[in-house]
Amino acid sequence: MELNTVYKNPLKASSRVAFIYPSLYEVMISSLASDLIYFTLNNHPEVYAERFCNRKLTGVEEEARSIETRSPLRDFDLIVTSIHYEPDVVNLVRLLQAGGVNPFREARQTPIIAGGPVIMANPMPFSDLIDVFIIGEVESTLDEIIEIWLQFKGDKRGFLEEVSRLSYVFVPGLTNREVVKSYPSDLNTCFYPVRQIVNTQVEPVFGRGFKLEVNRGCIFACSFCMETRVMAPYRERSFALLKKLIEEHLAYNPEERRIILYSSSFPVRKDHLRVLEFMVENKLIASHPSIRLDLISEEALELLRALRQRTLTIAPESFSLTTQRLFFKYIKPCEWFQEKIEAALDKGFNLKIYLIFGAPWEKVETVMENIECLKRVIVKAKEKHREIVVSLNPLIPKPHTPFQYFGMKPVEELKQIFKIYQDNLKGLVESRGYDIEWSLVQALIALSEKPLGKFIATWAEEGGGLSAFKKVAKRLDIGFARVFKGYGPDEATPWSFIRIPDEKHVSTHIQSEIIHSFIENARRLSSE
Repeated sequence: MELNTVYKNPLKASSRVAFIYPSLYEVMISSLASDLIYFTLNNHPEVYAERFCNRKLTGVEEEARSIETRSPLRDFDLIVTSIHYEPDVVNLVRLLQAGGVNPFREARQTPIIAGGPVIMANPMPFSDLIDVFIIGEVESTLDEIIEIWLQFKGDKRGFLEEVSRLSYVFVPGLTNREVVKSYPSDLNTCFYPVRQIVNTQVEPVFGRGFKLEVNRGCIFACSFCMETRVMAPYRERSFALLKKLIEEHLAYNPEERRIILYSSSFPVRKDHLRVLEFMVENKLIASHPSIRLDLISEEALELLRALRQRTLTIAPESFSLTTQRLFFKYIKPCEWFQEKIEAALDKGFNLKIYLIFGAPWEKVETVMENIECLKRVIVKAKEKHREIVVSLNPLIPKPHTPFQYFGMKPVEELKQIFKIYQDNLKGLVESRGYDIEWSLVQALIALSEKPLGKFIATWAEEGGGLSAFKKVAKRLDIGFARVFKGYGPDEATPWSFIRIPDEKHVSTHIQSEIIHSFIENARRLSSE
C-alpha cells in the first residue's frame, strides 16, 4: 500500500504527464529526485503526473502502465524522465517499447523531456531519442517548461521551438548556442517534498525513512567525480529550515523516526553538527552518507553513534600518496588513515571502505601499497571485533573530469588488478567489486560524441543487461576507442557547449595538466 500518492481525475487534467523512473520500483521510492519531480509536476493544477518504472532490469518488459491509474503509457501527452546512471537509458527505452511509444524522437509525436546528472554531463548519446534536454535543476526549470507545454500541447514543433529559447534547454536540431545550467541559488526558498511516497509493503533499497537533503553540490574537487562538477555550485539549507522540515515530517508521520541524510559533504560546518544534535534531542535515527575522513571528529562520531548509526562509509579511494595527489582528495600517509579509522572503530562503528583502482598511472606497486595499508586497518578492526567491507571500484572516465582526456585502462588490465586485490585480501576481509564490464558500459555512453539511439534501441529489444550489450555492440560494430583513449587536450568535447557556472574552483583543465605532466615525467624516468 502506498501513502501520499497523488490521485486526480484524469478527465479534468489539461495534460496527463508520464514520469518515467528508469529502474525498479524499490529504487524509485528511495530517490529524493523522484519525489521532487513527481510532486512538482502535480503541484500544477492543470497537470496530472503518474509514475512508471521497470518491473525487471532484463528480459521482456511488461506492458507499461502507470502506478496510479494503470493507464497505458501511450495515453499520456508528455513524458518526463531523469537519468542518474548511464545504463538506465536502456531501461527507459525498454519501457517506451513496452508502452507502444517509438523511442526515436523524429518518429514520435509525444515529446520526451529528460534531465538529471547524466543528461547535464553529456546529452549527445541520447540526442536521437530525447526531444528536450534540461541542463539544470528541477526547482528552477520544470515549472517554466510545463507552462510552455500547456500553451503548445498538441503542437510538438511549436513547443520545441518555444522551449528551445530557454537558456538552459538543449533541443537537438534547434539549439546552436551555449547552454547554461540553471539552478536555484538559495535552497531555502525552494519547494521541498515533505510528504514523500511511502510503501508499507515494499522496502526501499536504502531502507525506510524521511529523505532529507542537507546541501547540494560539493565544496571539494576530487578529480574523478563528475557529479561534484555538474551539480555545482555548492549550496546549503539553513539549520532553521532543516529543523522545520524534520518537524513537519514528524507532525504527519510521527512513527517514522529514521532520517536519511542526502549530502555530498557532511558535516562540514558547525551548523551541521547542530542538525545532528537536534536529531539526538528528538530521539531520531540517522542514516548518514559517506563521511570524509578529514571531517571525522570525536563530536561527530559521538552524535552519529547516538543516532544509532552502526556502519560508517568512508572513501579513502587510495592509500598511495601519488594517487591521492592526482585524485585531489587527501594527501596523507597510511598512519593518518589508521588513526582516523581507529577513532571510528573505538566508537563502535563497523566500516565500509571504498577504493578506486585503475588510474592511468597506477602500477602493481601502487596496488600493493594500498593492500598493505588496508591490511593494517583490518588488523585493528579485528582486534576491536568490528566488521569491515571493502568495495573496489574501477576508475570510470566521465565528462567534465580530467579523465575525459585519459580514458580507461584496458578491461583485461583492470581484471588483473582486481584479482591482485582479491588474492591478497582473501580470508582477511569481505571485498566486493563493481563489475568491470558495466564500467565499460558507463564509459561508452558517458563519453560518446555521437547519438547512440540505434544501439540503445537494439540493446533494449534484446532485453537489456550485460550479455545483450556485448552481443549488440559486436553486431553493430560499436567502437570503444574513445573509452580507452579519451579526448585530446586540444580536442573539442561534445559537451563543450554546456556551461556550468562555478563548475569548480580547481578547473578540470588545470587538474588534467597536472596529471598529464606526472604521467609524462614517470614515462621519461622509467625509460632512462
